[in-house]
Amino acid sequence: MFIRGDRNNFDIQLFNQISNSSPDFVFIGNSMLETRINDKHLEKISNKDVILLTLPGGMSSAWYLYFKNFVVQTNIKPKNVFIFFRDYELSKPLYRTTGEYSQKLDLLSYDEEQEFDFIIDSNSGIGEKLSRIFDDIYPVQSKKNKARDLINRMAVTPFIPKIIPYTILRISVGLNDEKYLPILRKYKDVQNSTNDLFDRKNFRSTEISEISNISTKFEENDSFLSALVNMSKNNDIELTFVRVQKRPNIDNSFNFDPNLQEYINQLSSYLRNKEINFIDLSERSFGVEYYLDGDHINPEYIEEYTDFFYKEHINYFGGVD
Repeated sequence: MFIRGDRNNFDIQLFNQISNSSPDFVFIGNSMLETRINDKHLEKISNKDVILLTLPGGMSSAWYLYFKNFVVQTNIKPKNVFIFFRDYELSKPLYRTTGEYSQKLDLLSYDEEQEFDFIIDSNSGIGEKLSRIFDDIYPVQSKKNKARDLINRMAVTPFIPKIIPYTILRISVGLNDEKYLPILRKYKDVQNSTNDLFDRKNFRSTEISEISNISTKFEENDSFLSALVNMSKNNDIELTFVRVQKRPNIDNSFNFDPNLQEYINQLSSYLRNKEINFIDLSERSFGVEYYLDGDHINPEYIEEYTDFFYKEHINYFGGVD
């Protein structure tokens, strides 16, 4: 289960802000969206109200929570909701749900998120579940030295009765350090071992996903994809998934990945059968000169990219091709 912190964390300010608005279009994503769509410029050229809901580094778990708690639960009725993604991200429900992202997702979650928790739990092995337990411990350890001290004291308690007498004798009668230092050394070894036990480097990251572990069935609880599709249908909200183009090679060519292509073909077929929109922007329009770092579009080209996206897909904005 996803471990949540203090329930005052929910971003009620964002919730109220959206509840009091009436956007025509909502965009959900991470930095792939932030570096491609300028909401103010899109409003200007479309004459429509636009909201961007973005969590830098966030993945499908965040997109699910944004859609559920800040679109469906606010009772706004946008004409279309666009979710930007790369490659296999829609089928990696555990990706970026631990560590710092656990705390960020907490801001988007209600007290109880039964479907969210069930999807996370259904896809988690023992390693992921242990990692979530430690996610609950680490914010306390990092912010409160008393918690760390308490753990250390509990671990070294058996050595205290030995250390105190040796310390008194060492100070009062000059006890030979040869008898004092071995006890102190054992005390420190246990203390260090306790800290090492809680070191996050000893736990496997859930962000490493083998291709063989990525579902292509898109069934219930396999990922957040089916949950997003169901919410779209149940609440009569049009949903459009947008696959972004990744950075091309220096000669503007693209490396062909047959596994990825087969996945995208199956994803497209699934969405088509569910009557959900799918826009595939891969291998189109923007050369390597438009990129800043990784797959991010250079900020100086964001307005140009926004123009391109709007004009190329004006039918999704209520216009005519």
